[in-house]
Amino acid sequence: MPSRIQTLAGLLLAALAALPAAAESRVNLRLGVLAYQDEERANARYQPLVDYLNAKLVEERVELRVLSEAGLDRAIAADQIDLVTSNPSHFVATRARESLSGALVTLVEDAAGQPVRHLAGAIVARADRAGIDRLADLRDKSIAVPGATSVAGYQAQALELLDAGIRLPGQVRSLLMLESDPAVARAVLEGRADAGFLRAGELERLLAAGLLEPGALKVVAARDAPDFPYQVSTRLYPQWPVYALPHVGERAARHVVAALLDLEADHEAARAAGIHGYTLPADYIAIDEMARALRLPPYDRLPDFTLADAWQRWRLEILLAALAFTVIALLASQLAVVWRRELRERNRVQLLLSALGEGVYGTDRAGHCVFVNQAALDMLGAREEEVLGHDQHALFHHHHPDGRIYPAADCPIQRTAIDGEKRRVEEWFFRKDGRGFPVELVVTPLIEDGRSLGAVAVFQDISTRKAMEARLTELANTDALTGLANRRHFLTELDHELERVQRSGKPGSLLMLDIDHFKRVNDSHGHAAGDRVLQALAGALASHLRRVDRVGRLGGEEFAILMPETPLDSALAYAERLRARIGALVVEAEGASIRFTISIGVAGMDVDDLRADPLLARADAALYRAKQAGRDRVEVAT
Repeated sequence: MPSRIQTLAGLLLAALAALPAAAESRVNLRLGVLAYQDEERANARYQPLVDYLNAKLVEERVELRVLSEAGLDRAIAADQIDLVTSNPSHFVATRARESLSGALVTLVEDAAGQPVRHLAGAIVARADRAGIDRLADLRDKSIAVPGATSVAGYQAQALELLDAGIRLPGQVRSLLMLESDPAVARAVLEGRADAGFLRAGELERLLAAGLLEPGALKVVAARDAPDFPYQVSTRLYPQWPVYALPHVGERAARHVVAALLDLEADHEAARAAGIHGYTLPADYIAIDEMARALRLPPYDRLPDFTLADAWQRWRLEILLAALAFTVIALLASQLAVVWRRELRERNRVQLLLSALGEGVYGTDRAGHCVFVNQAALDMLGAREEEVLGHDQHALFHHHHPDGRIYPAADCPIQRTAIDGEKRRVEEWFFRKDGRGFPVELVVTPLIEDGRSLGAVAVFQDISTRKAMEARLTELANTDALTGLANRRHFLTELDHELERVQRSGKPGSLLMLDIDHFKRVNDSHGHAAGDRVLQALAGALASHLRRVDRVGRLGGEEFAILMPETPLDSALAYAERLRARIGALVVEAEGASIRFTISIGVAGMDVDDLRADPLLARADAALYRAKQAGRDRVEVAT
């Protein structure tokens, strides 16, 4: 007995001694978090998420660093940060500066158990204040704001005012910069400001906390936002992204993405952080458009344009203008005004087209290209003379990706040129060499005197984003060890199959199977050998199924097979063949030849099966009977 105790103690001490070395071998990832108001509040929110990641990740360890915007920018520039979560405006500026490929995932906020996938802003005034009901009423008024770098606290509202003809800060009496949303609400209530900007949801939180009397404030120019739980005055924008800097390895990034996508709303970490979880990356093109309109980074500077450039481009026009000035003295003043106006307009258009990273081209009502920028030519692999004057539809998107002819009448650019309606769509363009690529396309009509003269198309290559979305979807639906569908994805497939059975009336079957005495494999040969057995079983299952069948790992050593349009007797025969094949399988692992058997429970499904849970329970009960009856056998559900 003493020798046995000594042996166990020695093993325990050896395991404890190995823990630091294992921890030290993990890749250290520094997560930079933008503290837009209070660093202590940001720490309290994100530390549970970091603790969750450190418990979930095997090969990496995450370290939290909460920083101001200036501190975060310095840390990124010095390569002292690996992962970042910040507001969408800061992400767009950082993406341009650091050449990022895009967001990994996007935050989903929580409002009393409801997922909130967007940001928005509210503009408030005292309820008893007359004459402030529309955006136009805010001209020459004083406005309190919680800082100028927040999307929902300032930039969204500033864009709405810009669209209403009011540019901040020059066209209001004053901007009162305060430290928080509650401070903005107090300033409005006390009359120190005529109106205030609040992040969407802050008004409701102040009311719920008893910090604001019901009916004390009104929302100016309130918008209808279906499925959004808060009062807003602005459009909706995507939530905060999580993104990796270019030096972070793809493997580490995938592990972080998988862990964040796996965080459920009812997990203690999500509840502690006050969030609903994370989802696939949102489309941040609206933030790009906002940054351009408000002249925010990275669109706050335009490239230089010199007099030499003007002379090189418009030499003939300048000479003609000078000649006209000499010959027609009486018209000199008028011609100078016209020339300067044309020069400024050409300058402005050229600068804008050169500064844009997206492809831009214009068409007449017949669809012929009348101008195109260099970014568009680069993406399409064409020269300017090959595009101008030609039918853009016949050049760029004459076919669908699957080879079907794309009628010109369905082309969004042709339709906008005719009906004058703006369109935002995803399309498929073709390069000159015949290779296709997906694009995000925005089409705007060219209107003059109420008549459509043509259209302007703005597009960008979204191949990288589409590939990332496909990869993230695969990660979210796949079991990492076996490569089979994970439990969540398999249950979704099962729900779809039950719906098909209800529509068609054709029965199907469900098999649940379990490795017999799997614990012995782990105890005798180690967990690495156990993983090899699970992988061998997964490979055997996948290789002996029809194309319509689905197989997934439900957890541990438990697997399930869905067999559409398969009667119960056929499923039982297949289960017996499968049991025999697995019994003959030999797995070489850790220097040992391992044999194992499986037990299978089979349940038929028909139009009476409306929900997945009872069907799973019947199959599981049959599997349990197979175990009780001695294992290595098949039982049918009663």
